[in-house]
Amino acid sequence: MDPRVQVPLGVSIAALGDTAAALAWVASRGIAGVQLSSTHPSMRPRDLGVSARRDLRATLARYELVVTGIDAWIPSEHFIDPAHADRAIEAACAACEFASEFGRVPVTLQFPRAASHADALSAAGPHAAGAPSNAAQESHAARRHDAINAIASAAERSGVTVADASGAAGAPWPPMGVSLDPAAVLAEGGDPVSMVSQLGPRLVSARIVDLLRSGMRGPVGAAGESRLDVLGYRVALEMAGLSRFPVIDARQWIDPHAGIVSTVQAWGRAIPG
Repeated sequence: MDPRVQVPLGVSIAALGDTAAALAWVASRGIAGVQLSSTHPSMRPRDLGVSARRDLRATLARYELVVTGIDAWIPSEHFIDPAHADRAIEAACAACEFASEFGRVPVTLQFPRAASHADALSAAGPHAAGAPSNAAQESHAARRHDAINAIASAAERSGVTVADASGAAGAPWPPMGVSLDPAAVLAEGGDPVSMVSQLGPRLVSARIVDLLRSGMRGPVGAAGESRLDVLGYRVALEMAGLSRFPVIDARQWIDPHAGIVSTVQAWGRAIPG
C-alpha cells in the first residue's frame, strides 16, 4: 500500500489502542479518515479541554486525516435505566457537541430497540412482575422516547446527525439517521446490500466489517470465512452517494491492525482502480 495515495475509507481507531499511535499508524497506511470514539479513555469530551482539543485538531491536520464521525458506544440499556439514563444522555449530547468541531460529522450510537412486553418487564426488573400487563412496556417506551428526543435536540443544536446502529425506529429523521453494520445485519439473517437501498437518505454512516463463518466479527474478504458480498456492498454504497467515507470497524477483531490492512486490500480488489 502506497502511503502517498490516500485510501477513501475511515478506520475506527478505538480498537487500535493509544490514540496518538493509532493516528500515526492509520496515516502511515495511507488511509484518509478516522472514526473517533467519545467513550475511549483518552477521548471523552468531558475530559478534553480547549488545549487538548486544539492539539488533537493539529495532529489530525499534520497527518492529513479527516474525521469520518464520532462513535458514542454507550450501553443501549443505559438510555432507559433510571439509574444511568441522565449520565448516558449527557454523554451522547456531549458527543454531538464534540462532533460539531470536526465538520459536523455524524455521531454513531445504539439506542435500545422498541421493546415487547416481555423485554420491558425484563428491563424493569423483578419488581415489575405484578404490574399491569402493559405498564412496563409503556414505561420502557416513554423512557426511550425521552432519551431520543433529548439527544435529537442536542444534535439539532450542534448541527449534526445521529446515526443509530439499531435502525432508528421511531426516531425523528432528521436528525436521527441509521448506521449500517453489515455484520449485525448478517447475524439477523438480513442482506446488507439490499439494506443500503432500503434505507435511502436515512443511511448516514456505513461500516465495513464481516460476520465470519465462525460467528465472529472480522475483516472482509477472508477466504473461506467471509459472508459479506464485498463487491455488491461497495457498489451499493457508491450508488447511494454516502457523504462520508465508509468506516472499517475493527472492534472485537482478533488482530485489528492486520485485519484493517487486509480489509483495505479486499475493498480495493472489489473494484480495481
